[in-house]
Amino acid sequence: MVSLANPVLTVALIAAIAGCAVKQPTISYEVNQLGRFEYREPKPGMSGVVIGAPHGGAVGSTVTLAQLISERTGAGFVAAYGFKSKQLSVEQPEVRSHPYRRIASGPFQRRSVFVEFKDILRRVTHGSIDLYVGIRHRPTAEATDRMQVIASGFTFEEAKIIKQTFLATRDRVIGARAIEKLAISLDPLEDSSWQAPGISHHGVLMVAEKGLSLRIPVKFLSENNLKVYGEIFSAWVKEIERLVHEHSQLVPQVEVTLMELGRFDLIASRKGVAGVVIGAPHGSFDEYTAEIVKQVGFSTGLATVIARGFTPTEAGGWRINVNRPSEKNYLVPEFEANSPRSRKIFDAFKQIVLDAAGGALRLYFDVHQYGVDNTIQIATVGIDSRQALGIKQEYNRVRDQLLIENAGVDRVELLIEPLDNIEIGAWPAKYSGILSVARKSLHIELPVNSALRNKASRDLYTKVISELITHALRELAD
Repeated sequence: MVSLANPVLTVALIAAIAGCAVKQPTISYEVNQLGRFEYREPKPGMSGVVIGAPHGGAVGSTVTLAQLISERTGAGFVAAYGFKSKQLSVEQPEVRSHPYRRIASGPFQRRSVFVEFKDILRRVTHGSIDLYVGIRHRPTAEATDRMQVIASGFTFEEAKIIKQTFLATRDRVIGARAIEKLAISLDPLEDSSWQAPGISHHGVLMVAEKGLSLRIPVKFLSENNLKVYGEIFSAWVKEIERLVHEHSQLVPQVEVTLMELGRFDLIASRKGVAGVVIGAPHGSFDEYTAEIVKQVGFSTGLATVIARGFTPTEAGGWRINVNRPSEKNYLVPEFEANSPRSRKIFDAFKQIVLDAAGGALRLYFDVHQYGVDNTIQIATVGIDSRQALGIKQEYNRVRDQLLIENAGVDRVELLIEPLDNIEIGAWPAKYSGILSVARKSLHIELPVNSALRNKASRDLYTKVISELITHALRELAD
């Protein structure tokens, strides 16, 4: 076994022994007798692209498929062995909620080896993980044979291209042969029974600029299918790599800014609307807001900025507030501390919001979630009572219309400043944060216990918020 302490020397030695071999050298690294990783760098033409098999010890055919794709495309490769049997997570860290929760440091008390996994990914890509494709198995016991895919760093338009490319490649390679065709469901295009918020909000899909996590039914990983599907997946990955690296102007794309404790995703206005931005500064901590804002941006055509990470998991038990230059912990929730790192992250967020606006920020929407009441609460800047009443009336109209065909969804009331008294006034963000930057701002708090209670509720109130923002754009943007 070799150590990660000097991987450059290790690669050089192996390369010297291998001589002119075409295949990149493979390195093996053991973690405290808990399991091991095998990995190799991508070839120059696939720089930044890695294929992963995080549960290689549990289902060896996922490693075989990952290796086939790596060898056919020149992508990097990393496989994990032995960790799953010890209930150790590979693709996500142990989630942390407050500063005094002890994170186990002993090798046999650990719950995750994500730190080592992330370090390997960064080493093989020389610090720039442009595209990560993770391959997992879907157990035979599950009712459907559909492959489930979670995408990160792609717009809805790109997700559609990725799905269509898979189907076209599958049909072309299989042709008239009597081979079963693998179906696909790709989040966020379709609903999926596989939910992996830890991977998306804290793990590998947060640290890779673009990423796909695939969950493939076991029967399509059998020896009889692997040759054909190895060809299909290899061709598909090459098409996705082109989408990532060629930066096509034909479809909207996500502009990603990676920071040490999190990331920002900017999607420009699809309608060319300048000066108006929708933000989700707590896209990981407020679990549903990243997806809601992405959907609202797609529906309205407005620019969006979504932050992921910056939670107690990444920031040592503290939450970086992002939309203001401070951080807090939830043992003393009313106290916010200013710090150099929170100032740096807020400054980056503010600049990205201004970039999304394309200049002066005329109208800004800050989307959050909370859990202490059952009303939607909107704090405002630059809005008078007449305008607030118009927003509330439009909200009631759209909500009631949608509830006619969705009787099982809660009827959630709206409170808005300065018309109503609200509990969450967003004062820190008004005084020194992003709400003070815009000419007019709406700080929207969505209640977890009603508007976000289940998927049906989230879908309905996402539509309501989209209509509400469209109304506000007509009435407030000047």
